[in-house]
Amino acid sequence: MPQLPMMPFVAGALLLASLLPVRLTPRSLGWLGFGLWLLGGVVLLSLGAARMLQAARGDVAGALVWLAAAAGLGIGIAKGRFVLRRTAQRNVDRLSGLTENLRPIHVYGLRSWIVIALMTALSLGLTLGGVPALWRGTVNLAIGAALAISSLNYLAPLRAGTLRSA
Repeated sequence: MPQLPMMPFVAGALLLASLLPVRLTPRSLGWLGFGLWLLGGVVLLSLGAARMLQAARGDVAGALVWLAAAAGLGIGIAKGRFVLRRTAQRNVDRLSGLTENLRPIHVYGLRSWIVIALMTALSLGLTLGGVPALWRGTVNLAIGAALAISSLNYLAPLRAGTLRSA
């Protein structure tokens, strides 16, 4: 039974929230950005772990599952530190430069929304395409680790107060 991806629902909720007359400070947008980025990572890590367990219960050797999990996490950590970190930093810089309160949909720039859409499409495509659980789990672990690691980029400016409150 295929599972529905969570991100389209989050994006829909943000889109709905953008229709409301709610405006958030750049600092609140920073916290929202951090929370959503981290939440996406944690959800994908848990889905990846569940798919790895599914693969281990199936006909895949336990050593191969551990090797694939380690590879996925290693690739994800590297991608989070060297690739998505820059994406998160660009968003932090964009939020730091804001002078007015904005709607929640503006938590990320267009480029970040495109990255999120591509990662969601990849996960959905693997699920609907009938790709074995081992491969789906490895990809979910890699993307989840990358998101979780790169979400930490939001914390330093938030703690230092470089994102404005008003």
